[in-house]
Amino acid sequence: MRINSFLFVLIFFIYINTNAQFNEYFPDYEWLTIKGEKVVVHYHPEAERTAKVVAKIADEVWGPITSLYEYEPETVHFVIKDIDDFSNGATYFFDNKIEIWASALDFDLRGSHNWLRNVISHEFTHMVQIQAGMKFGRSIPAFYVQYLNYEDKRRPDILYGFPNFIASYPIAGINVPAWLAEGTAQYMRKEFDYDDWDTHRDMILRSYALDDNLLTWNQMGVFNKTSLGNESVYNSGFALTRYIAQKYGEDKLREVSKKLGEMSVFTVSSAFKDILGKDGNEIYDEWSGYLKADYNKRTAAVKENLVQGTLIRDEGFGNFYPTFSKDEKKIVYISNKNEDYFGLSSIFLYDFETKKEKMLESLVRSTVSFVNDDDKIVYAKLTEENKNNINIHDLYIYDINDDESTRLTFGLRANHPTVSHDGKKIAFVFQKDGTQNLGVVDIDGKNFKALTIFANGELIFNPSFSPDNNKIIFDYSYHHGRDLAVVNADGSDFKYILNTASDERNAVFASDNRIIYADDETGIFNLYEFDLTTQIKKRITNVTGGAFYPDINDKGDIVYAGYTSKGYKIFSITKEEQSEVDETKSYTWQKNPPLDMEKPNGDINNFDIARLKNFNDYETPDYKPSKYSGAFSKLSFFPFIRFDDYNLSNSLIDNLKPGVYVTSNDFLNRYSIFAGAAINTRLERDLFLLFEYRNKLPLIYDLGLKPEMSIELYSISRKADADIFFGVDSTFNPPRYEHKLSTGVGYNLFEFDLAAKHKIFAQGNNLEFRFVYSSYTSTIESFTLPDGNNTLYPTTKDNYFIGRNFRIKYENKTIIPNIDSDINPLGREVSLQYDYEFNEFNPNSEYEVVDGILKPLYEDFNFHKLELNWKEYYEVVKGHTLTTQLRAATIFGPQLPDFFDFYLGGLLGMKSYPFYSISGNELAWLNLTYRFPLFRNIDARFGHLYIDKIYMSVYGDIGNAWNGEIPEFNNFKKGAGAEIRVKINSFYLFPTSIFFNAAYSFDEFTREVIGEKITYGKEWLFYGGILFDFQF
Repeated sequence: MRINSFLFVLIFFIYINTNAQFNEYFPDYEWLTIKGEKVVVHYHPEAERTAKVVAKIADEVWGPITSLYEYEPETVHFVIKDIDDFSNGATYFFDNKIEIWASALDFDLRGSHNWLRNVISHEFTHMVQIQAGMKFGRSIPAFYVQYLNYEDKRRPDILYGFPNFIASYPIAGINVPAWLAEGTAQYMRKEFDYDDWDTHRDMILRSYALDDNLLTWNQMGVFNKTSLGNESVYNSGFALTRYIAQKYGEDKLREVSKKLGEMSVFTVSSAFKDILGKDGNEIYDEWSGYLKADYNKRTAAVKENLVQGTLIRDEGFGNFYPTFSKDEKKIVYISNKNEDYFGLSSIFLYDFETKKEKMLESLVRSTVSFVNDDDKIVYAKLTEENKNNINIHDLYIYDINDDESTRLTFGLRANHPTVSHDGKKIAFVFQKDGTQNLGVVDIDGKNFKALTIFANGELIFNPSFSPDNNKIIFDYSYHHGRDLAVVNADGSDFKYILNTASDERNAVFASDNRIIYADDETGIFNLYEFDLTTQIKKRITNVTGGAFYPDINDKGDIVYAGYTSKGYKIFSITKEEQSEVDETKSYTWQKNPPLDMEKPNGDINNFDIARLKNFNDYETPDYKPSKYSGAFSKLSFFPFIRFDDYNLSNSLIDNLKPGVYVTSNDFLNRYSIFAGAAINTRLERDLFLLFEYRNKLPLIYDLGLKPEMSIELYSISRKADADIFFGVDSTFNPPRYEHKLSTGVGYNLFEFDLAAKHKIFAQGNNLEFRFVYSSYTSTIESFTLPDGNNTLYPTTKDNYFIGRNFRIKYENKTIIPNIDSDINPLGREVSLQYDYEFNEFNPNSEYEVVDGILKPLYEDFNFHKLELNWKEYYEVVKGHTLTTQLRAATIFGPQLPDFFDFYLGGLLGMKSYPFYSISGNELAWLNLTYRFPLFRNIDARFGHLYIDKIYMSVYGDIGNAWNGEIPEFNNFKKGAGAEIRVKINSFYLFPTSIFFNAAYSFDEFTREVIGEKITYGKEWLFYGGILFDFQF
């Protein structure tokens, strides 16, 4: 009877996303720990300043934030990283861990604020607000309901068929909509003044309101959008949170959060009804109606004198840094056209005369600067090609004529370059420990020199040379907004040019004594001209969105990035048009939007808010660092109930299999443990234990290798009823027996895996070495012999297979990020797997008696095998893809028993045939799938379910598995089918993927197994699942 290791695969499909989180660890760095009054901070020495400031801030904001929500968490662990050029904060609210990247956020959809004051308060508010609203506490993130259904058994040598329906669905312990989580985190305590309603936020919301395309109530609840869409969730959430606090009271933020933690409340709309007296749609309509009327009123004067020039490039929502060529016939700029995220932007060259453009270099987000001959440009790009394979910026020069790029710097973390007008120098921004400085190199990348020596979290942006190359102007920021400063090209004489309450940025020289820059003094970013001699400034645009990143040519014409409700576009404005601005026609700025009123919680006077608001982070307490000793997060439990319908003879109770998953992680992700156990009333068990190790390995690390190690243990048992016959009389057909007894048969599978995985070549490429030991045992329970003496025959065990396997597996996964990459991916997935197995197997159930005990007569089965899986996802037209999937496998050497066969059909393969129907020592399969959207942007909510999109695919297969010579083409099996995929969000935060698949097999065939003939083909087969993503 066959019960094999495919069970292990199915266990992983059920639980694999339960423990998903960032798990990267950097063994190249020494890690230290400091302790504050309430928090513990772990960091590497390169981020020491940041770590000390984080500890100080976290202790200071702890009281006011916990007071608002009347909830205090246990000790919170902060992990500080200054490794990649990446800026973010991430809160693991079940683990009481917050990760902070020291690099300050430089994001064109938000204003500039003190990074650490902002991000620490933001992430800590997440921790408090979400934990305050948990239903089961942080030890139980969710319960799971699971269901497995199986194909018909058919073959006599298998215990049950392969699964054809798999479901694993959470009953979540948290159900906070994205807008509320991010809105309250940005609100934090408004008295802090760390993250205010700045002019960038106002610009985004205002543009949406004026064009009547605000996010809907349902859209605000979830992410899974473009960069602009996701930021709009933050932005709208902040605005609505402020509206609720001002109109209904700040205490309602706490009351709504706690209401969401009640067992009977699964939507914020229900919580609103109980706390605010109105449901979600009523609150949304009230708020959005006010916004539209208010913004139209406050922009009325601007609309009377709209001066924005001509829209010249409008594809994409992220178009930045337009720069004139020296001959003024072209511009280069950055754009994310045809992409869903800013990070996938590219450099484009646009010709004013031909109106044509060319993409020069992909995956670039920095400023771009022409070298003086117009044939070359300089830019910065993220690269992993450095000592520690970390993702940092370096400078490159691109030859437009040769279409070739050359790297100029190595490991400088150099970004936002600008080239001097004589083409000899490159100025740029570089960073360390959360502080940015201005640097310069020669045009060939040599002779680096730091021009500024900031060391306390100061930030620099957008450097630009003066016409005589003697000065460099740039944006400077420390707290709110930006100011304009200048320094001599040798680093001397730093001074401010504009240092006001407004946000001044993106300056370029129009002449030796005039600059063009962006300024938000009216509440809207417009372009201004400023005379350095007379100190007179003049507004030269008047827009309802925003105007940024100007560049000016010798004629006085300007190109710039203008913001609209559809994102950043490239505009041009002539010198004549610039004089049309009536500066009396300005936007009416609201200082305390949206209602300019307060209904405070009443507790804030218990704290020294003046000290928090007027902070001094140049000084920190004298923390005493110690070596990081390792600490694990609190155990998380995921109870589940599984209906495992593999044995039709079982009762309903027998098919119910309760269990639990348990997980814990080292706070640095050096180690993690994940385990699961399930058992039913028949004592059939599913057990696994997974331990992952990402720390240094002695000797191996000295060779420059940093593999991720894992130890995996699995133990599975199944039971069945069997009949034993005695006294056969073969003269009859079928044979007759004198006695038939029933007894139980058990099957036990044990597997031990030791694996090491290492990234090779580049991101998305991994090489894994794995050793697998497996043991399969069958057990016949005791029974009474029909010999007249009621002799008890004892329980017997048969360890019929002992397997050992050395495996090497190469995987390449280069899926292009886009909003549909889960349901309709683009890119490539390749795996090539080599196995050397040396097994002991008793294929004919033969035994010998040794010391009165039956011992199996094993045969050695030692062989090599190779398997290739290749998926290529092509975009046919936008949203439509053609997928080609190829699978080829072979076992080298003589034919082996079918126990070692490859299987072609079923849920994991050629769905038009059952899993066990087609098998052999050799295999080939080709699948073509065409997938297209049926419905996108559905934007429908049913209770706690949000339906986003539905895709359909049609496909055809041809394949076969065989032994010996390859069969003729006519003998290959063919099939076709269709699939529906539905993408849903459950409880706002949990991705849910539903699929239904129907397949028809065109070829009918019969195979004989243990004397029994089974016919397959010319039949419909059906599959389905409810999982976290589309695994199959």
